Amino acid sequence: MSARVLPRSGNVCQSCGVDRGKRSSGWAAFTGTDRDTGAERIAHTCPECPERSEPIRRIESRGVARFRVVLDTSAKGQARQQVTRTCDTLAEARAFVETTREHVRRGTFSRDDVRTLCERWLSTLTDMREVTQQGYRSALRPVLARLGDRSVADVRVRDVDEWIAWARREGGMRGQPLSPRSVRYGLAAAALAFDRAVRDEVIASNPWRKVKPPKSAPKVTGDAHYWTRDQVAAFRAASDADALAGVWRLSLAGMTRADVHGLQWDDVDMDRGTVRVERGRVALQSGGWAVEAPKSEQRKRTLPVERVEPGTMALLRSLRAAQAADRLRAGAAWEDTGYVIVDALGRPEQPERYSERFRRLASRAGLPSIRLHALRHSLAHYLDSIGVPPSASAAWLGHTLAVFLDTYFPERGAMGVEQAAEAMERAIAV
Repeated sequence: MSARVLPRSGNVCQSCGVDRGKRSSGWAAFTGTDRDTGAERIAHTCPECPERSEPIRRIESRGVARFRVVLDTSAKGQARQQVTRTCDTLAEARAFVETTREHVRRGTFSRDDVRTLCERWLSTLTDMREVTQQGYRSALRPVLARLGDRSVADVRVRDVDEWIAWARREGGMRGQPLSPRSVRYGLAAAALAFDRAVRDEVIASNPWRKVKPPKSAPKVTGDAHYWTRDQVAAFRAASDADALAGVWRLSLAGMTRADVHGLQWDDVDMDRGTVRVERGRVALQSGGWAVEAPKSEQRKRTLPVERVEPGTMALLRSLRAAQAADRLRAGAAWEDTGYVIVDALGRPEQPERYSERFRRLASRAGLPSIRLHALRHSLAHYLDSIGVPPSASAAWLGHTLAVFLDTYFPERGAMGVEQAAEAMERAIAV
């Protein structure tokens, strides 16, 4: 290594300037050119600073020392390429150098940062429902806020553990703690993105799959999980006076918010008293909405709603007549979209407004607070109470049997194991 001009005179650390005195332990020696005399001499760096031979330099700003790495990452015979990283500690800088050199040696070094990897992975989800894509993007937001600029090859299990702790402490958009559920979503989305890096042999293993997700805290809320039949009847009585009375009957019959907002008049057979579920209209985080096919084949079904909610068709006829009057008033401004839930100009309503309307109706009726989706839970428990087989209830709600039991009766798994054990025990005893 050729001698370089020493930045400092005297017997001091050439990096930070601390006086060496008579100390020698941990001080690294190197040869340099004295800036005053021009002669070569032995100089030193202290244990708190990088050695002269390392691709690390100490930098100070406002009295705070950090360590900048400038490392050659080009393979032999290729044009020179460098990677730069500024670290808070010397140990972190040295670890980065060691890790990067190992990846260069193995041919797995990538200049991609976490943000680039995640964006590339998100761009491959073209066959996925738009609302699901937006869900992944939202889940990754706190990951990118903390680790977006980190090199993919540099992320370790300890970094993921530290991210979990940070997210639970202040990972929200306004600095608020994230719930365990949101943290798990972030972990899952990042793991899928890093799976791509493993597949492409950028990294050997996925650190996001080596951590234990946080457990959900017990739910402490004043909200009920679902309504009893008397409470459902009370809501029915209150909602029958609402302009969307016929649509509320469809919700009470188990249709989701996406189902009723995707419903078109062509899907309603007034004579037969049936409704066909063919599509869903879902809210997007961007503020708009998207029309999509149901997320499973089981969701496509025809429901004889008039048989289970008598009077539904009459209420839907009233709604259609009201829309015909709106159309006359709107004239050329009317948009003939064909949807059942529209505004005064025929334009599809935002799905969130339906949920807000539900909360207002329930509150006016003096009912316990539940989510709109919990109407399906109310129906599932009612069907169970009158002896409807789980497979039939699952078909009505648009689920497979496994999803139905896991969603509405998760405790049945343990009960089923116990019942099977008791039955076999009795058979053995005979």
